[in-house]
Amino acid sequence: MLFKKLSIALIIVVCIICSISDVYAIEVILGGQSIGIQLNYDGIMISGTYDIIVDNETYNPSSDGYQSGELITHVNGTRVDSLTNLMNCIEEEIDKKHSISLTILADNKIITRMLKCQLNNNQYSTGLYVTDGLTGIGTMTYYNPVTKHFAALGHMMYDVSLSSDVIIKEGSIYSSYVQTVIPSSNGNPGEKIADIDSIEIGTIFDNNNYGIYGNYTILSDRYQTISTATMDEVELGAAYFLTVLEGDTIVQCQIEITHLKKQTSPSIKGITFKITDENILDKTNGVIQGMSGSPIIQNNKLIGCVTHVDVQNVEYGYGLYIDWMLENDN
Repeated sequence: MLFKKLSIALIIVVCIICSISDVYAIEVILGGQSIGIQLNYDGIMISGTYDIIVDNETYNPSSDGYQSGELITHVNGTRVDSLTNLMNCIEEEIDKKHSISLTILADNKIITRMLKCQLNNNQYSTGLYVTDGLTGIGTMTYYNPVTKHFAALGHMMYDVSLSSDVIIKEGSIYSSYVQTVIPSSNGNPGEKIADIDSIEIGTIFDNNNYGIYGNYTILSDRYQTISTATMDEVELGAAYFLTVLEGDTIVQCQIEITHLKKQTSPSIKGITFKITDENILDKTNGVIQGMSGSPIIQNNKLIGCVTHVDVQNVEYGYGLYIDWMLENDN
């Protein structure tokens, strides 16, 4: 290395004096937009089974052990990662009059099962309902104009229906338009119902405990640059977050920050808040699904994002400090 010993010592001293949050205070482009999220499985997930006719008898793949949540990864040894890929491989094997063996990831184990098909008028049916991705609605938190990265959600997006501990890392984001809102009630969080545009606006390269991250390709003309706040700057009291409740119109939601956890390492639920905005409460009755990622602003700085609802008291929610979101944006 070209560094002298003195330089190294100086760097160490500076790092000791500066807190982690000081290092990560930067200028970003503020989010608040509703986005559609598509995460791609590392294979094809079985979402159910149905009856077909094989050798003149009714057959259901569940009788051979096929279950919802399992991932198909190979067809006769050939890797498959999309529905089109899967169908083409099966069709080629049928044309060759080959028996079909599927490699499956189930309960964190790799197993092999034979696939039976129903043939009728040159069409085949497998008895399997399948999907190649996980789709959801969330809110953009920020865009970084230096790295061209975006960050959203503030928590991991995962599929509880998968039978194995698979973390889905890659995918795409799209513009989203909120059609209606189902209000929350205590014990039953509400949600946004939205349409997802077909135009891709970014690609996802990571999905971790602090959000989804990726490269953005399209940026709205309506944007605002804002400074991020360090954790020490966040205080109890008034703040607001940005979200979409109708169409693509971003609205402010006034909140009161009621509790702050001083955290020394990345962790969720550092910020506790209560929605105080009567106009928003009239529409949502509290925090709803789809608000995840909504940027929280206090004293004209981005301090974090909405991540969770208090299920038992839906006017309350939790937020992630922006420090941790930035630190995990690699």
